[in-house]
Amino acid sequence: MTLVFVGGGLGPPGSLTFEAVEALKKCDIVYVDCYTSVWDDETLQHVRKLVKVFVKAERKTLEDEAYRLVAEATDKVVGVLAPGDPFIATTHSSLRELASRRKVKVEIVNGVSIISAAISLSGLHVYKFGKTATLPKTDDLEQYRQPLHVLEENLSRHAHTLFLLDTAEDGLTVPEAIRKLILAARKMGKNFVDDHTLAISLARVGYLNSVVRAGTFEQLCLENYPPPPHCLIIPSAMHFSEKEAVKTYAINPDEMEKIKPVNPLSERLSTYIDKCRRFIEHASQNESLKQYVNYVNCYVDDAVRFMSSGDYVDALLSAGYAEGLLDALRLRGEVSFEW
Repeated sequence: MTLVFVGGGLGPPGSLTFEAVEALKKCDIVYVDCYTSVWDDETLQHVRKLVKVFVKAERKTLEDEAYRLVAEATDKVVGVLAPGDPFIATTHSSLRELASRRKVKVEIVNGVSIISAAISLSGLHVYKFGKTATLPKTDDLEQYRQPLHVLEENLSRHAHTLFLLDTAEDGLTVPEAIRKLILAARKMGKNFVDDHTLAISLARVGYLNSVVRAGTFEQLCLENYPPPPHCLIIPSAMHFSEKEAVKTYAINPDEMEKIKPVNPLSERLSTYIDKCRRFIEHASQNESLKQYVNYVNCYVDDAVRFMSSGDYVDALLSAGYAEGLLDALRLRGEVSFEW
């Protein structure tokens, strides 16, 4: 028969579209995904009244028992109700692929995703967002290494970062996530995250008690929030129109002009360039090194020019050539220095 994936939207009963409601009514059985996000009790009760058979599905059902679920859809209309949009979560993509391999018909009813809703509410330009990452609810800071890498990469490309906060075990809150990010960054020697980092917190998007705030990490930790789901956006450099939008919900609108996001790649380049400059100053008096110093100086000037124009790839290449020349001189024993 059919496996129907239905997007439940942002959570409240009103987030279910007319198409979603009609699709659920036609199903012989509906598995409600309670693993990839959280549902409001009111929504679950609403869905129970709509469907013939209601099953709360945890991870085991959606992943470990996927073959059974798809087999059931060979002679029934089986629905999978997912929070947000069905295929934002990879769990549902796997089910879809399995159904395709088993020649089971698949139907899709899209819903509003937190990804589009959070970006829309933030007022930031969608084209300026980089990779999205999830912050887990755990005390194991090592699990924050990958999210920090995503943030570092996005900031280096002048891209904004959306963090989805874990919904397991009653969910991760914005203050908890911020504290863990800061602790993990300190542990891993990353200096682009601290109490003064500008961020946008979003809580219970789509609900009547939703909250959207902008401020420093320190300020956001002092705010009161409704229960999860929560998410967090860390902006990179903002266009003036983005700043004006963020000011409308900022804790302190005047600070929006003063806070400058850190660009990790720019800071790294500045460190490389400063080290090369120091060598140039030290070695410029040595006549035998004059030609080498001129080459190094040219590469450093190129790196500065590329960096000022936002071309960080060529800036890194130029700085790398400068450092390569200096290392060659050191290996030949003509100079002695430490990076």
